[in-house]
Amino acid sequence: MNRKKILVLTSCLIFSLTTIFAQEKLQLSLADAKAYALAYNRTLQGSSIAVQKAEAAKWQAIASMLPHVDATLNYANFLGYEMKLNIMGQSFGSPVDPTGTLNATARIAFSGMQVVGVQLSNLAIDMSRLNKDISVLDVKANVSTAYFSILVAEESKKLLENSRENLMQLHATTEKMYEVGMAEQIAVDQLDVQVMLIENELQSLARNIELAYNALRLVLGSNDAELVLTETLDNFMANNNAYATVVSYFDINKDLNVQMLNQNIELNKKMLNLKRWEYAPTLAFFYQYSDIKYFGEEPMMKSTIPHTIGASLNIPIFSSGERLSKVRQAKFDLQTAKIQRADAIEGIQVQEKQLRFLLNSAIETYELQTKNLTVSERIFKNAVQKYELGVISSTDLTTINNGLISAQSSYISALMNLLTAQTNLQKLLNQL
Repeated sequence: MNRKKILVLTSCLIFSLTTIFAQEKLQLSLADAKAYALAYNRTLQGSSIAVQKAEAAKWQAIASMLPHVDATLNYANFLGYEMKLNIMGQSFGSPVDPTGTLNATARIAFSGMQVVGVQLSNLAIDMSRLNKDISVLDVKANVSTAYFSILVAEESKKLLENSRENLMQLHATTEKMYEVGMAEQIAVDQLDVQVMLIENELQSLARNIELAYNALRLVLGSNDAELVLTETLDNFMANNNAYATVVSYFDINKDLNVQMLNQNIELNKKMLNLKRWEYAPTLAFFYQYSDIKYFGEEPMMKSTIPHTIGASLNIPIFSSGERLSKVRQAKFDLQTAKIQRADAIEGIQVQEKQLRFLLNSAIETYELQTKNLTVSERIFKNAVQKYELGVISSTDLTTINNGLISAQSSYISALMNLLTAQTNLQKLLNQL
């Protein structure tokens, strides 16, 4: 029994070590993370396949205007059947020999609908590429948000750890003061509760950090990778110019969504032309080669015509209004596409103003909360000195500490709001 347990534990250990050493380790700056996501994100891989599919469909449209050749080979064996002839009372038998036939046909057809079909396939390629570009922008924004979430969460963890260290030192000092009768038990208890509250907050924050790492792994397309972020929040903020983003020029005609809507209008125009071309005739030419091989005696007379050429002109005459209805529907679709573009442009212009306002407001709030945090830290340090001298009570110190923790929380919230607002505006400006 013990031997079995040892074997099971050994197997588990080997599996765990294999998993650990097989785990990929990625050291990523923000730029590296974006580049990695562009290479391995599954959404982008799907968008690339869609582009390739559209390019393949283009050749299908072109091939409809090129010659098509089909060949048919047949073999017939009549299993020794003899054809009976009765001439002047005498019966004659003539065996039916096996035969082989070859038919080859080349044909080509011309119509305006085929030309429009090629134009539609070109538009489909352009729209697929635009859709991929939009997906690229979305992925970059998601990478930035996930990356910043980790940095901000770790900054929050660092601030809380500093607060915990300060409170633990105060707790130790207060216990000594209590032992010599200079402090009450309630002062020790209050600080003990404060330390436990921060410990609980740190545990919750650790779980949030792991969730943020998982979100980044998901958008990177590498769920099992061990991620190491090489960019620090301090360095990023030191080199970040949010004001430059606020005043950046925005050309709405370069917006990818507007370009997609423009392509949608072109698509509806081509669809309208396609419906109109249904009124036009279709011209077709064909060439056919036929041959028959007799596996026996050649007949005295062959009826197979070896070479045949021909042409046909298909002229639409009357469809009881069906073609007219299709044209009218295509016109309505074109009008709808133009209305959608106008609405979208107006919405994007409003969104641009709103995002600039939010970023500007976030910058002001961040600067204010940065100053507030600095002042709160000075107030807390001063309060600690007064507490140790017996000038203020433990209740006063606890209140001031809660104010510091609140200032830290407001600072972290303002920092995340700033980075989020900047990312959203950069996404609209296509600056990611």
